[in-house]
Amino acid sequence: MKGMHRVTCKKVVIVSVVVPIALLHFFTGSNYRGPYPGFVNGYLLDILVPFAFYFLLCLNKFSLLRSWIVKSILVFGVGFSVETAQFFGVPIFGRTFDPVDFIMYGIGVILAAILDTTVMPRIFEFWTPKAEGST
Repeated sequence: MKGMHRVTCKKVVIVSVVVPIALLHFFTGSNYRGPYPGFVNGYLLDILVPFAFYFLLCLNKFSLLRSWIVKSILVFGVGFSVETAQFFGVPIFGRTFDPVDFIMYGIGVILAAILDTTVMPRIFEFWTPKAEGST
């Protein structure tokens, strides 16, 4: 029963992280005109979207995807592939190639991995599963 509670709590935290990012993407889009429009329109979502996708992978049940390294490589690899496709004129999730986006994807993945491995376990005792037989 405690295992189910842990999973449910983790889902609630992840949804609480991902939904605001999705709403920000929906409300700002490319028409954002508030403070720092160049950064928000050009780079903020390139940081936040990989960040959110990393946390969505934290919901998986596959043992291969439990490692922060595997999740990081997978998320960065998708971003890298999308940006490379844009370089070759293939409009996947956008049309404009910007080499700085690679750095932004990396920042998003690194921030998510740090939060997942260092911060969340200190805040939420349910974040990291306990070993079998431990109390």
